Amino acid sequence: MEQRSWTQTQLAKQLGVSQAWISKVCRGVADTGLARAQELLSRVGWEVRFSPSVEEPVERREFLAAAASVVFVPSTANADPYLDHNYVRTLTDSLARSRYELGGMPLISRALVHTRHVGALRISSLSTQLQEAASDLMYQVSVTLYDAGQLAQSEHAGTVALELAHHAQDFPAQARAYDALSRVALYRSDSTRALQYAQRGLRIPDLPASRASSLYMRLGRALVSIRGHDRDARNALETALDAHGLSPFAEAALGGDVAIGLSQLGEYDHANVLLRKAADAMGQYSPLFQAQYLGRQAQTAIRAGRPGLTAEYMGTLTRALPFISSARVNTRVREILNRTKQWERIPEVHIARERLHGMLAPETTSS
Repeated sequence: MEQRSWTQTQLAKQLGVSQAWISKVCRGVADTGLARAQELLSRVGWEVRFSPSVEEPVERREFLAAAASVVFVPSTANADPYLDHNYVRTLTDSLARSRYELGGMPLISRALVHTRHVGALRISSLSTQLQEAASDLMYQVSVTLYDAGQLAQSEHAGTVALELAHHAQDFPAQARAYDALSRVALYRSDSTRALQYAQRGLRIPDLPASRASSLYMRLGRALVSIRGHDRDARNALETALDAHGLSPFAEAALGGDVAIGLSQLGEYDHANVLLRKAADAMGQYSPLFQAQYLGRQAQTAIRAGRPGLTAEYMGTLTRALPFISSARVNTRVREILNRTKQWERIPEVHIARERLHGMLAPETTSS
């Protein structure tokens, strides 16, 4: 508007939206969400770019150099680039980085393209290197589609990742695929199946500490949902937290994920401490993960019956929403809004609800 000296009405006409909605955005009452912002700005000659400041410059340069090198590798005419294991690994890195920054929803099409190409390969005829690389890619496809709410496709990708890992005899990749499948089953409230996947993963020998701890976390959260297994669930979650030698990212994510199980067990104070650490730490790595743990903080405060603390966490979550596009986070926001109706007459909760609701993109706002 400022650059082109447009009125709100003129901008609304150019974007194909109402003037009232433009007014709300200008006043900070509503927000486009990242995916819609990209779409709208492209109509008037602007684009959104993300360049995470948390990455070390050398890491960023190395990644870009790797991406450029695999694009221009000489090959025979009509060769399938998905038969180049270096190319597949660079696709995997790109998908993971984009998910950490944006969330899964803007990446659905890209993830399904990868699924189609890998699905067309004859797994048994591939080299071990390519089987391992393709398994890594399909794991990232699985967790991307999971975040986007595409659970059937996510489960399929996890199954393909597991098949490729078995052919390659890659034990860590097998454990990772079981982790992904347990995650999807748990989100579907299929606790028994989530438990079985976690147990299968834990039976794999010589697991890295990060993968074993993640599987114990899945095991504990599955047991939480099965009546009469609270003690076993707590033991599994404590075992997960006892892991040593994790990277700062893995340690923060693990603590946040364990906290979800502890919250379900009624251990609200411990869960809140872990979630706060996870949300603070994730600000250095991933807007998506940070928003997820902020949402979990609000849900934990709701379970604990603390409206003031809930309003505080809702306010922080409101500020995080415009930077990501995640079906899981959107679902969590709607759950928070629904469960805080009971405190609607408390002023700080009322204000927090209005602002949080206003930050949902128009197509995801509930009526």
